[in-house]
Amino acid sequence: MLKREQFELLAPGGDLDSIKAAIAAGADAIYCGLDRFNARNRATNLTLENLKGVLELAHQHRCKIFLTLNVLILESEIPAIVRLLAQLNTTKIDGVIVQDLGLAYILKHHFPDLDVHASTQLNTHNEGQIEFLKQLTASRVNLSRELNINEIKHLAQFGLERDVMMEVFVHGSYCIGFSGICYISSNRNGASGNRGRCSQPCREEYEVTKTGSHYPLNLKDNSAFGDLEALVDAGVYSLKVEGRIKKSHYVFTVVDNWRKQIDRLCEGEALSEDTTELYTVFNRDFSNAFLQGNYGKSMYIDNPRDHAVNHFSEVYKCQSLDEVKQVKQKLYDDKTAIIQNVEKQTADFELKSSAVNGSSLKGAIDVPEIANIAPSKPLETSPRLSVLISSESDAYLSSRTDLDVYFQIPMGLAAEYERMVELFNEYPQLKPCFPAILIGDDFAAAKTFLEEVKPAALITNNSGVGFEANKLGLAWIAGPQMNSANSFTLKCLEQEFGASGAFLSNELNKKQLRHIKRSDAMRTFYSIYHPNTLLTSRQCLFQQTEGCRKIKVNKGCLRRCDKRTSIINLKDNPYVIQKQKGSHNSIYAEHNTLNLDFINDLPNLCTDVLIDLRDIQTETQNKMTKSATIDGFLAWLSSDVSEREVVASELSSAIYPTANRQYVKGL
Repeated sequence: MLKREQFELLAPGGDLDSIKAAIAAGADAIYCGLDRFNARNRATNLTLENLKGVLELAHQHRCKIFLTLNVLILESEIPAIVRLLAQLNTTKIDGVIVQDLGLAYILKHHFPDLDVHASTQLNTHNEGQIEFLKQLTASRVNLSRELNINEIKHLAQFGLERDVMMEVFVHGSYCIGFSGICYISSNRNGASGNRGRCSQPCREEYEVTKTGSHYPLNLKDNSAFGDLEALVDAGVYSLKVEGRIKKSHYVFTVVDNWRKQIDRLCEGEALSEDTTELYTVFNRDFSNAFLQGNYGKSMYIDNPRDHAVNHFSEVYKCQSLDEVKQVKQKLYDDKTAIIQNVEKQTADFELKSSAVNGSSLKGAIDVPEIANIAPSKPLETSPRLSVLISSESDAYLSSRTDLDVYFQIPMGLAAEYERMVELFNEYPQLKPCFPAILIGDDFAAAKTFLEEVKPAALITNNSGVGFEANKLGLAWIAGPQMNSANSFTLKCLEQEFGASGAFLSNELNKKQLRHIKRSDAMRTFYSIYHPNTLLTSRQCLFQQTEGCRKIKVNKGCLRRCDKRTSIINLKDNPYVIQKQKGSHNSIYAEHNTLNLDFINDLPNLCTDVLIDLRDIQTETQNKMTKSATIDGFLAWLSSDVSEREVVASELSSAIYPTANRQYVKGL
């Protein structure tokens, strides 16, 4: 018989009331954030002063507390995060959840007693990523929400063999894009999801689409309530409820229902199919389609607000406004009863407010040695130019010796494997650029590709590919979607995984970039011209926009579909949706990013710059051929300061309109 200890019910704690509610409902663990460095800035969060009291209360009820530090860390914040870790090291905190690779490196080498969990923001979906995170001492990994149960089972078993536990979201909001590589909110106003400030443009209203949708990016909520046995069979340890900006009555209701469901399973009882209470608190209707692998129309709902009234109006077959009004009143009464019950059950939960070691540690903690590294040496030559292409007809450009040419590897690599190998054999100077998403057979194909082709260098946006490249002794560069934002991340990539270079995040502004340091052996890259990828989705983004005759996504869609459309957010500019053959759907900013200030602003920061000439059709027009575009950027790089402005003006006139919002705004 299964034992309760085999599973962990992990609850959200956005404020003290929600933490108490989760404890009362029977959570085994709670994840919560402080007022800094966590991915839910809109939550009330904790302070150091009340953390100790929360720990004491939770531990009295055999409940663990995990602290979320799951954001990118800026260079200027390194001293503060180190002091915080030193303070946490004196507490009985049960674990910390991280996204930033530099922070993971600091934890491994300077705070090894703190248990490390990998955030969903690290977008983990293949074996190589698990091994990568295992090397950074992660004891558990939160898997990407987009995975189906078979993919989860494979990774859970893989993890168990390496003493890494798997954590899966089982209830709460779904995101339309893969976590950690969603920049749509960041591009709009600097409110980055990688800093816990997502303004949720995906939930907003758009001009009505051809299919009649007003909310074409809005997904139903996740609920795996009926899938518990499958998750147990898969070997998942932690069952995670999303909702750190939800109220305490929501947290109590969801955790209570899941607690009872897990206990039924452990006691050999039939599992409940009653979702009445789950529908009573906030929901956008429910779907388990990602888990079941049924990505498609059934996952969308054309209303981002609470679905409870609509759900119960359908259940009770309401025929009039008066009947709907009665449903609303009953919901209000039911929620009031839940709130009163939570208040009653938590009335005796006292929190002792006490600073962690007072404030005596402030300023007394030595920042690890990288803070004392001398600034990077001035560059003796102008940065080298790299070019990214996606069309095989452009592969001839790789014969040029004055630049490096990278070819975009498709996300569905397994189906395109032979074609890719032939291409790289025909053009041996061509270098691969691996995408952020490589699931299942596609990651296996990437491993085989590296072994067979053995490229002289490669860029990867997927840490699993970087891990495999290092094992093979290949020169690899961490791509822009690996979100390198500080010197420790560069040190981590170089020392732990043998990276020869890394792109600095395009979310950073001049001030946030300027003090990042690299070793003399580490190349630093920056993308100065590119179509701005705002998010990538495993979902079909055309079913609610242009329309698609298929009800759900299948393998043929990934390989054959090639479409483009645009949607217009009622608050701001249009977004471009483009699906390239062999890859998942992506959303791009209306205008390409062009940053011609970078070299003048930060002349010694980067050894290499990249221009992205993939065939992504945005509203930006380029009067020049690709060869002429390359020549123009080479001329710009090689010109002195007095000439550079003239060349930059010529480039800006030929490539227009463009934007550079993120470099100006920053994180």
